[in-house]
Amino acid sequence: MEALRRHIDADPAFQALQKRRSRFSWTLALVMLGTFYAFLFVVAFKPELFAIPLHENSVITWGIVGALTVMAMAQLLTAIYVIRSNREFDPAAKSIIGHATAATSTAPNGQ
Repeated sequence: MEALRRHIDADPAFQALQKRRSRFSWTLALVMLGTFYAFLFVVAFKPELFAIPLHENSVITWGIVGALTVMAMAQLLTAIYVIRSNREFDPAAKSIIGHATAATSTAPNGQ
C-alpha cells in the first residue's frame, strides 16, 4: 500500500491534477467570499439600500434579494464544483490510481 501511495505521489499527472483542482477550488472559494463580504459590507455601511422595496407597494426589499443571492451563489458554486469534479477530476484520479496499481503490482516484490 505504501508503494502505491509513493508511486501516485511521484506521478506528474497526479501533481498536475492536484494543482488544477486546488486552483479551481480556491477560485470558487474566493468568488463565494467576495459575494458574502459584498453583502456584509452593504449591511454594515449602507443598510438603507437593503431597506428599499423592489417596487412601489412591495413588501419584498432588496435585502431579501441580496440574501437569496448569497444563498443561490453558494448552491451554484457547489454545483459547478461537483459537475467539474465528476467530469474531469474523478476520472483523472481513477486513471492515475489504475496506472499506479498496475505499475506496483507488476514490480518485483510489490516495490
